Amino acid sequence: MLQTRLLAAGCAVMTMLSGAALADDAAGGILVYEPAYFADARPNTAMDMIRRLPGFVFDDGDSARGFAGTAGNVLIDGQRPTSKTDDLQSVLSRIPAADVARIDLIRGGAPGIDMQGHAVMANVIRKTDNSRRLVLDVTDNIFMDGHTVPSLSVEYTEHDGDRIYELSLQRFSGYDDSVGLGHRTIQDGSGAILQVDREDRQATGFGEGLNAAITTPLWGGQFKGNITLQDSPFHVDLAFTHPGYRADIIVNSGSQNLETGAHWNGTIDGLDVETLMLERLGRATNYNVYADPGTDQRFFSRNITSETIARGTVRDHLSDALTVEAGGEIAYNYLDGTSTFTLDGVPVALPSANATVDEKRGEIFGQATWKIDHTLTLEAGARFEYSQISESGDTSNKRSFFYPKPRLLLTWAPDAKTQVRVRYEKVLGQLDFGNFVATSDLGGTGVSAGNSELRPDQRDQYELAIERHFWEKGAIVVTLLHEEITDVVDLIPVDDGHGNLFDAPGNIGYGTNNQIDIEMTLPLDFLGIDDGLLKTTSIWRMSRVHDPVTHEIRLISAQRPQDMEFTFTKDFAAWNSTFTLSYFNGWRERYYRLQEFRERKIPPGLVSVGWAYNPTPSWSLSFELDNIDPFIYDDKYFDYDPTRASGTPVSIEHRVVRSQPRFFFEIRKTFG
Repeated sequence: MLQTRLLAAGCAVMTMLSGAALADDAAGGILVYEPAYFADARPNTAMDMIRRLPGFVFDDGDSARGFAGTAGNVLIDGQRPTSKTDDLQSVLSRIPAADVARIDLIRGGAPGIDMQGHAVMANVIRKTDNSRRLVLDVTDNIFMDGHTVPSLSVEYTEHDGDRIYELSLQRFSGYDDSVGLGHRTIQDGSGAILQVDREDRQATGFGEGLNAAITTPLWGGQFKGNITLQDSPFHVDLAFTHPGYRADIIVNSGSQNLETGAHWNGTIDGLDVETLMLERLGRATNYNVYADPGTDQRFFSRNITSETIARGTVRDHLSDALTVEAGGEIAYNYLDGTSTFTLDGVPVALPSANATVDEKRGEIFGQATWKIDHTLTLEAGARFEYSQISESGDTSNKRSFFYPKPRLLLTWAPDAKTQVRVRYEKVLGQLDFGNFVATSDLGGTGVSAGNSELRPDQRDQYELAIERHFWEKGAIVVTLLHEEITDVVDLIPVDDGHGNLFDAPGNIGYGTNNQIDIEMTLPLDFLGIDDGLLKTTSIWRMSRVHDPVTHEIRLISAQRPQDMEFTFTKDFAAWNSTFTLSYFNGWRERYYRLQEFRERKIPPGLVSVGWAYNPTPSWSLSFELDNIDPFIYDDKYFDYDPTRASGTPVSIEHRVVRSQPRFFFEIRKTFG
């Protein structure tokens, strides 16, 4: 009923709205946005321009293994960036806005365009003029207690005919925005308070990165090679204290990654051919310590990983209305993981504490995009995936999987401003190699076992989307999604072989998920707010799954039932400035373990204000104040004995941390 009411309301609003969109090929579903469209906002980078696209929600992609199915929803010069370690947002943030010729917004597919599995894609087309640009970018996050989290990057881009040279050096930083002071209360099952502690949390990390790429003509086509190096350490200090008592949780984690990629695309005998190879090497460590007057727990893990991918695609434009493509991908993945856990100096055996895992995976695919007439476009295809996973170490196991993954997308565009999209797709989740090895969170949920029997979830997705553009800069998109999920991945109890049970990632059976997503970009000129813009995101999620412990119906762990965000921007052309006011309604997550129920949340609302000033085309200064009214990070743990099925907790641990306001500034200078 709720879906019906929302859909009816969305249709009514879209029927009333009217105005001209920037249409290049209305029937083909392509809207073209020239640099002049973004001029009032004075963007610095391609990413700034992407954020201004009406009704478009940026997707950074997925970090899962393999290349297919992990793409974000932005192309660069019609191609997906080859790198996976270097995320799409970082790539777009390194492209100066002055280098962008236009951005095409492709809705519902179009012949000859690889949509990477998305219904809507943005394609950033760069200028081909010879140029050299050097960009220096300095940022800092200043917290109210005085600690700072600065970053620095130097980026060089050169266009020389058909060649592009790119180099970026970064000193980046990371932080936990829920750091601050708070308290922890421990109660027994009846609610009687047993202990009250002061909580002090600090968390930061500083790393380095290098990205280099070259694009050049080769064999009648275009070749791109890239290399990425990253070192990303992170440190957390968490202390609970009261007179005569102190508990310390220390977490030192980090990862080092090396990635190289090679990509070629061109035409052979009238066929568009695209090939790529990618190699990734990684090392990740995690050292956890929990120490209080009564216990000492220490956990250490080290995972060494590698990934090798080769992929090829052939595309044939049979006519202006019909394009077919086919191809395949092979991949080899490897993990060597070790972990140890000691309790008061005594080693404790964990299920799958040490594991060597390798995966051989292959996929073939084919699809066709058919422009049936000037209003209808059909995209249909299928992927067929076969994989073999072998594990040795504490557990020896070898399994094979085969999954067909059909996809169908029908787009109806009655006019240049309106689209209706209907999609069915079989989506396959991917096994996280980290779930094969034991992990820990000694400051929270404790030690979790690995699980060599884990299977990927499979989702039958049914989606309806209605999109309407209006008033040149306005758009509204209403999307309804229904998912039927087989082998839902959640948490299950695992026996260590000696009668001791641990939580581990596992499959808990069949589930469903329904989602309503309303995205709106509303120009505010009709209210007398010239160059004012309101962007809103409203998402509701409703999943259902049987709990393996209590056998009751509940949500899937970690799902956020609702997300709502509102961003108001006002451009001041005379001052070369843009003012921003944002509101976020917070979030809530629930986790269901064998002996524990956890609920963590940030209550509404989070407010931030920002000011961007561009005194000249080569200078940019941005200032932002976040958490003006500091949010409360609320975390509750309900412990049961022997399991959650008992219905009554034996203890409740409640943590409340008040975050700090944060001042952010960025200074960006472009040379050339």
